[in-house]
Amino acid sequence: AREVISEVLQDADELCRDEFGKFVVEEIMERGVPEHRRLVLVALRARLVQNARHEHASFLIQRALRGGGSCQEDDYSEMAEELLACCDTVQSLARNQFGRYVLRDLSRSSAHARQVREMLTPLAGELQCSKQGKKLMMDLM
Repeated sequence: AREVISEVLQDADELCRDEFGKFVVEEIMERGVPEHRRLVLVALRARLVQNARHEHASFLIQRALRGGGSCQEDDYSEMAEELLACCDTVQSLARNQFGRYVLRDLSRSSAHARQVREMLTPLAGELQCSKQGKKLMMDLM
């Protein structure tokens, strides 16, 4: 079984963004051996910002940020730091339907809530114009 999973993970970057492939990757994140979990995280982080804005891959990033059975604290911290490293990145996530969910999960972390709030303050007016933006701003308060 490990050999099959290893072969599947050669295409993890594509599977993360596939409507049904994300379920395969999620299962590996939850129940895979540490090496397989690490390969999933490598695939997600290879195009982290694009994946955070993607309909299917953003779900997997949310799982990883919440612990999802796969992340060591270092993995979570590195992923969060990369997403929050640049104000432009945070703002692009805030303007994206799926990126907002990733930011919401980051804002629920005591370690990152203040930073997310500070980076989104300049966008408060714009975010109040959409249903998801209003929900995100409510989560930040």
